[in-house]
Amino acid sequence: MHTQESKDVEEAIQLCQEALASLPSLHPDRCAIHAWLQRAYLSRHRILHDPADLSLAIENFRLSSRHPTKGFSYRIVLAYNWTVAAEQHGHGSALEAYSTFFELLDAHLATRSSATSRREAAAAFHYARALPVNAASRAIRHSNIRRAVELVEQGHGQQWSLASRLKTPVEDLESANPELAHKYLELSKRVSNAAQSSATITDRAAADRAATEYRRLTRQWEATVAEIRGLKSFSRFLLPSLYQDLQAAARQGPVIIFIASQYSCSAIIVLASGDPHHVPLPSVSLTELNNLKDRFARAIRLASKMEPNEPRNDLLVLLRTVCNEIMLPIVNVLQQGLQLKSDSHIWLWPTAAFTSIPLHAAHPFKTNANRSKDPCLEDLYICSYTPTLSALVRSRQMMKKRVTPSFATIGQGQPGAGKAKALLAIDSELELVQKLIPTTATRTTISSDAATRAGALKALEENTWVHLACHGKQDPDQPYNSHFVMRDEHLTLLDVMKRDVPHAEFAFLSACHTAVGDEKMPDEVIHLAAGLQFVGFKSVIGTLWEVNDAVAKHDVEAFYKYMFNPKYGDVMNCARAAWALNCATHAVKTKVLLKQRMVFIHIGV
Repeated sequence: MHTQESKDVEEAIQLCQEALASLPSLHPDRCAIHAWLQRAYLSRHRILHDPADLSLAIENFRLSSRHPTKGFSYRIVLAYNWTVAAEQHGHGSALEAYSTFFELLDAHLATRSSATSRREAAAAFHYARALPVNAASRAIRHSNIRRAVELVEQGHGQQWSLASRLKTPVEDLESANPELAHKYLELSKRVSNAAQSSATITDRAAADRAATEYRRLTRQWEATVAEIRGLKSFSRFLLPSLYQDLQAAARQGPVIIFIASQYSCSAIIVLASGDPHHVPLPSVSLTELNNLKDRFARAIRLASKMEPNEPRNDLLVLLRTVCNEIMLPIVNVLQQGLQLKSDSHIWLWPTAAFTSIPLHAAHPFKTNANRSKDPCLEDLYICSYTPTLSALVRSRQMMKKRVTPSFATIGQGQPGAGKAKALLAIDSELELVQKLIPTTATRTTISSDAATRAGALKALEENTWVHLACHGKQDPDQPYNSHFVMRDEHLTLLDVMKRDVPHAEFAFLSACHTAVGDEKMPDEVIHLAAGLQFVGFKSVIGTLWEVNDAVAKHDVEAFYKYMFNPKYGDVMNCARAAWALNCATHAVKTKVLLKQRMVFIHIGV
């Protein structure tokens, strides 16, 4: 059997080599032939176990995935297969394969004109959603922690990063050089259209003409990008961020990246200077994390049906597990290795299965012999979240553009018939917030019949501070359709993302499910709270699950009393939000149950 298979493989290799010898270097068929060759060499490697065949297979992966005559979609699949083969065989090209995949996917998504079309294009490669964490894990196994950070940043939150890169730099380019910006956008559209149309052509002569045109447009696009990168302040246009640039995210405190890969689970602590610190998490695997995530979901559902005086034992056990197996090794490094002082501000960036676990609420629930209690994570540090490092860097940069504060309270407790149940405490919550706002800020309240989709959008655009109290719904199938329930129509995440609010500072989302990610693409942090940060709000408070509006008032009141403490005078500073939330969480312990205390999280500066 092996003899016949060997003959077939040898014949395939010979035919491919002869075909390559007869074709010019930029002929469109060369890409497919290199793809066939890599399969043939891998087959021969399985039969003969000759390392030379593996090297030849990898070289043909490299040549096919980088051949400019084929569209991005085809080459993305080849690059993905390269990562799989390199991991299976322990080949040293794995990191190059991951980088190639991310670069091709970036370029592919950059040709799409809207956030929705980018998500749809990315969803076609849903099988590759674990690549960012697998790439980071590979870099960690090679002791290249800086590269691990760059790769997880590039791959994780790909749509947020791309949307951000396509929105901000292109708009900046339009200000600096409108003619060049127009040229880039037009070429991007034409490259995309050419790639899609050539894939459907069956006539050989027409296919050759289409391939020639595609190569011509691609060369023009590449030349235009090179021209843009030659401009001052545009040297990294559409390029992934370097570690030294990403470090700016840690200027106000360390950022902890949680890597959940099939190969290993660990954390990376990014500091404002020096190398990042790797913290292995040997007690957890990806399977165990997924199980922990599911157990949390069940415990939260159960807790919502329990009486106020019933103990939340399941929740306590799970939070103790998060504390001992995930956060304790990290805290030990922060305290002992890095000498980070108590009450310092830290940022958490969870990936994959970690995104559905309330890391900030880690608690040992341990009483010592002398009746003292071990501290929980929020006793030690002030915790915030971030969807990516670049999102935090961008929010900090935009903090420099401060304007006179204006505060809008938006509430909809009586949505249209059949939309959702009434929230009876909403109006009193808005009144409470209005009373606590400093007198220096202009104030607006939108509620009842005025709290429509258009009214809420207008308030988001015109005010720097916003408190939004209503129903919030996550759409697991189409996350851009996740929405706030208004009087008439839903206010969707896509509605919000289409708006530009450069002077926006702070948003408090007192609504359900505003910080829950995308179930189908868990490595993407596509939710309402991160969406507001993306459009310009530097500091956002969101919720992980359902909020009882009557109970939420206690958290809201405590938060704003700390946020606008008289000792700060009339100065409104959104950078105090994480500290105020931490203080409020401790202040309401006797009034608010654990499930409702831990539901609010802070995202951003």
